[in-house]
Amino acid sequence: MDGKLGPTILGHRLSGDFVTAKEDMLRVIRGQTPECLLFVPRLDIWYNRNKSRQTLPAGFEQLSLRETVSRLGLGFHSVVPDFIRSAPDEDLYHRSLGFYNNPDFPYRVDFSAVAFEVENTGTELKVRYHSAHGDLTTTCRFGPAVLASGVSIPDITEHALKAPEDYARLADILARVRIVPNPAGYQAYRDRVGDAGVAVAFASLACGPMQHIMRDLRKYEDFCFDLFDEEPGLPGVAERLAGLYDQILDSTLATSADVVLFGANYDDAVTSPPFFKQHIAPWLHRAADKLHGVGKYLLTHTDGENKALLPDLQQGRFDIADSVCPAPMTKVSLREYREAFGQSITIWGGVPSNLVLTSCCSEADFRAFVRDLIRDCQPYDHLILSVADTMPPDADFGRIQYLIEACRKTYP
Repeated sequence: MDGKLGPTILGHRLSGDFVTAKEDMLRVIRGQTPECLLFVPRLDIWYNRNKSRQTLPAGFEQLSLRETVSRLGLGFHSVVPDFIRSAPDEDLYHRSLGFYNNPDFPYRVDFSAVAFEVENTGTELKVRYHSAHGDLTTTCRFGPAVLASGVSIPDITEHALKAPEDYARLADILARVRIVPNPAGYQAYRDRVGDAGVAVAFASLACGPMQHIMRDLRKYEDFCFDLFDEEPGLPGVAERLAGLYDQILDSTLATSADVVLFGANYDDAVTSPPFFKQHIAPWLHRAADKLHGVGKYLLTHTDGENKALLPDLQQGRFDIADSVCPAPMTKVSLREYREAFGQSITIWGGVPSNLVLTSCCSEADFRAFVRDLIRDCQPYDHLILSVADTMPPDADFGRIQYLIEACRKTYP
């Protein structure tokens, strides 16, 4: 095809028609075979960190993330938002309760009926909540050092649930929380992304109440003891969260989103197969029923060690496995993922992050991996290549360019 453009942020020519990066991605998700292997990496953490330390590649120093993606000729990765930089500070006040607000979300979490105080120390964000049963305190890292690191989500340093009596306090607080639909906010985000990529609507990083408690509200070891010991307060908090999760999912239904993110960070050592079956799979199915009923795709973030979880993931009824991290960083090869997911689940990922680090992988091994991937993954339907979980800050820029060119060369 004479004059055919590569897969840039502006799209390319396909049989005489102009096809945008967004449409390229949606076609792959629908099961159509693209002209080339699509490469749509997540670059925000790589960009933020290198921008902070003034180590962006020559010619990119003054560009925004969006401009950088365009200069590289890539589709825009817009799955997991930058919670820290894309919203005012107050939208992170309740991060340690596992809730985020952001102007781009299809909903807002309303804490106006909850009594709380916030202290920003410059290095931490401390929040004290008042309930009918006593106070809860939480803390997360916050400030210039967090921004300079490039991360997009502050980490929790003090969890809400520290003792059995905290469960009743948290249940009282959650009873006062409301979910307010924000379809206009999501639409503005979708309009801003435009045809550069798929503007994925954010529902939640936790896949339902129990993973929410595990991820954000209780230290992991203590949560496991509570679950095993059948802590009396645990069901009450889970029930309150379940009502909020239904409202969150419902808020995505009336939006124009093609794809919705729900659930993240599965690992067979942390979200073990029994836990996954009992507490995560039912919520994936619940989300799938709601979203598929209005013609939307369900994306879930599957970036851990998934060897023992593969049978459960196959039955998860989601459409896109985001941030798939294969061997040699985990035990499951990309070929095994492709065989397991087949025509039912689109893989968005596939390149382990350690392969783009010269300190972890030789140039010969990196190129051999890319060569085998391009050969073994044909045809390229249900595959959007990315570096999992994200492009690391110290990724070798030459290897990023090599991946871009290798994918382009798969054009016939």
